[in-house]
Amino acid sequence: MTAFHIWNYEFINEELIVKDVIAITTLVVSLILFGSYVYTLTEPEYITLNRAKPIDVLMDPVQSAAPDTIIPIIHRGKERYTIIPQKRYQLSGIVVSYRRYRRGWMHNLSPWDYTVSWGNTQQYLPYVKFDQIVRFCLFSTKHPEKVDISYLESHIANNHLIPANNNLRKAMGRVKKKDQVLIDGFLVNVISTDRKNRIGNWTSSLTREDTGNGACEIIYVTRLRINNDVYE
Repeated sequence: MTAFHIWNYEFINEELIVKDVIAITTLVVSLILFGSYVYTLTEPEYITLNRAKPIDVLMDPVQSAAPDTIIPIIHRGKERYTIIPQKRYQLSGIVVSYRRYRRGWMHNLSPWDYTVSWGNTQQYLPYVKFDQIVRFCLFSTKHPEKVDISYLESHIANNHLIPANNNLRKAMGRVKKKDQVLIDGFLVNVISTDRKNRIGNWTSSLTREDTGNGACEIIYVTRLRINNDVYE
């Protein structure tokens, strides 16, 4: 009887171990599948240009005539946005600062600001500190003798980005400081209506020569290249 009970106990233990292994394996596989599912939800689709020409960060932004384009009204929650294209626009340069906005006016429509420099600004960037707050980008330097301030001001822009689709919205979060970017889209004005039917206006700058309040570009982004990855 004793031997039988010992054998039965071991048999039960082995059976429990097998069940535990199966349960743990099932849990691990489920977590992997769930992680893959979440990843596919958050990871944007893109094409990598393996032999593409480098982004020309020396080139000035290209602004052309107002396009014959109608952008559908955008609804996000109880807010409604009418997007009015002003100019077709292409911007290439180096990201010197960026910020994700999760609160405040227009954050639902435009979740990201990129501050981008172009031209011969790279020689000045080591001596400049950038800060972004409430949709402004401010910069300062401890070595003004080493920075051509007027040149830098005319070759740098804080850009409020409006993604044309969800893939671009996800892609915008992949940028890092010093990345080279190529942004295609439109400079736009925005008329917003909130849940209380209050109307607001957001107006893009149409020149790179201005500074201060109202000097930022509002870009409706239809294509974004970050280094060699292209998102549409």
